[in-house]
Amino acid sequence: MSSYLLDTTLDDWKTYLTWHLVHVASPMLPASFVNEDFNFFRKTLRGAKEIRPRWKRCVEAVDGDLGEALGQKYVERTFGAEGKQRTLKMVGALEKALARDIEQLDWMTPATKKEALVKLHAISNKIGYPDKWRDYSKLKIVHGDALGNSLRSNDFEFHRQLAKIGKPVDRNEWLMSPPTVNAYYDPQMNNINFPAGILQPPLFDKNTDDASNFGAIGAVIGHELTHGFDDEGRQFDPQGNLRDWWTPKDAEEFEKRATCIADEYSGFTAVDDVKLNGRLTLGENTADNGGARIAYMALLEVLAGKGVDGSPSGLGGFTSEQRFFLAYGQSWCQNRTDQIARLAATVDPHSPAKDRVNGVVSNMPEFERAFSCRSGQPMVRKGPCHVW
Repeated sequence: MSSYLLDTTLDDWKTYLTWHLVHVASPMLPASFVNEDFNFFRKTLRGAKEIRPRWKRCVEAVDGDLGEALGQKYVERTFGAEGKQRTLKMVGALEKALARDIEQLDWMTPATKKEALVKLHAISNKIGYPDKWRDYSKLKIVHGDALGNSLRSNDFEFHRQLAKIGKPVDRNEWLMSPPTVNAYYDPQMNNINFPAGILQPPLFDKNTDDASNFGAIGAVIGHELTHGFDDEGRQFDPQGNLRDWWTPKDAEEFEKRATCIADEYSGFTAVDDVKLNGRLTLGENTADNGGARIAYMALLEVLAGKGVDGSPSGLGGFTSEQRFFLAYGQSWCQNRTDQIARLAATVDPHSPAKDRVNGVVSNMPEFERAFSCRSGQPMVRKGPCHVW
């Protein structure tokens, strides 16, 4: 940066910064700017065929600038208190299953198991929407002034962030808006975050059976929980401090099992002659594998408590175990261009959806039993990988 400041003219800096300003503002500018920005960043670089409908782009803009205001109405119409309570029950079942899994691990020493359980029990769960909504009363929104509204929203958020200086960290703050279709684990806060947006079909349906919900959103919840113990998350302690609480022997045993997953996914093809980078995607792949297994354990525990024996119950003629895996597969349906697949293989820490499904279930004897697979078939992996 220092060399650029010395060697680049002021006029060039003005041009460069003006371009960035126009680029980030382009969604709110006239159609010629919108289309030019789309043609390069989406069409040329990522292979998109057409721009998204205007209404979707407008919703995205509102979500980005007024996420919790939009979220209040979204939660009221879709998720509600009932959905939050059912999801919290699922989280409780998954945490119980993960605790049991940790206790039963044959490769982890008692000392590290004890530390892992302390961290697990310290994880806080943020589900659906915040308990206290953000106050936007100081933000001026003017009808017909899209660009002005966007700039004022940026200014509002900038000063909201500045106001945090010198104050205690707000552990109840959400970093995603309620309508967001995503989830995350925060190692420094040691919490999992599931906005209401991801708690909808095909991932979650408060009106469907446990098998489908545990196979879809349950596996995602398990995924985020195990992030606290993967190659990155395990470096943080229960309070979110960067502290190594693993014994050298446990770290070595973990690395052996993680290497199995890294090698497995490095053998998958993203597109044409481009292979996945198993080390780049290691954390997400480990969480995928662990999350599905933990969710399956939790489902069996819940079914046992309800007196369900796992036989076909009339829902499509599939057993609960089969519906679990069908829901898991359907939750990852994906449609992407070859261009984005090629790009993602080099920069995205997540594997393509197909491999997130096939890589996981081929490592699970539970899948093999559920569908009566035979040794040598594609979904039965010889020497399956297993961390959690």
